[in-house]
Amino acid sequence: MINCNGNLIPSITEASESILQSLLTGFTVKETLRYQKNNLLFWELHYFRMMAALRRHRFNIPVGYTLVYLENELIKTIKNNVSTQADFLLSITFIKHQENILFIISATNILPFSINPSDYYSVDLYKEEFISSGFFSNLTNTNNSLRIISTSYSIENGLEDCILLNDKKNLVESIKGTLYLFQGNTILTPNIESGCQDLSLRAAFNEWILEKKTIYVLKEQAINPFELQKSDELMVLSINQGVQNITKYRKTTYNKGKAASLFEKFKESLG
Repeated sequence: MINCNGNLIPSITEASESILQSLLTGFTVKETLRYQKNNLLFWELHYFRMMAALRRHRFNIPVGYTLVYLENELIKTIKNNVSTQADFLLSITFIKHQENILFIISATNILPFSINPSDYYSVDLYKEEFISSGFFSNLTNTNNSLRIISTSYSIENGLEDCILLNDKKNLVESIKGTLYLFQGNTILTPNIESGCQDLSLRAAFNEWILEKKTIYVLKEQAINPFELQKSDELMVLSINQGVQNITKYRKTTYNKGKAASLFEKFKESLG
């Protein structure tokens, strides 16, 4: 079932003509969330990120779009999707049409968070276009076209992923998620000013590392690409699958173990 502005319908083709027209011609803001073990993960982080994105894109946000209202609409969509699996990936799309705002929520079955679904994961830098450093690039919408183009580039070159650079030639993120570099007991990840997406999972994971006082020191900073070759281990973190170790970058190969162990403890903290 799909939730169109609060109304459940079996297919998007059953939506009203005005909603379909808005979807085709209007401007959209999209957020992806995960539901597992009867819990909408990081919901408050997602909510405030969505509201911030809508304000930045000049949407007129209805007073009724409260934390509780949107959570109920997401849960309602899940409860009306019959499935033997308990985990869902939720997509909520806000559509701007004239002065109105509409939303569409869809739910897809997904496996629980995994660690290293791919044994071999090769990456390279994508250098044909660059992400602008700064806060506007933290919004997912801003660089969607570049991610689509760089995905095609990775496929054409036999790569599993690409690492995006900003206009200062520093690392931003991978196409598929947040990038982490393990160097001894130090973990480097691009800071918000680098232009990476301010994803809720990223925020929750970073905060957990800092609060739990693990053996690792997390540093959010501008990262030069040369740091890739100095690292023991590279990790990509995404809401879709969890953790993926990068095994190869050009002629450099990497170990596994640190990322998997750390993320396993993070998963346990989610209940």
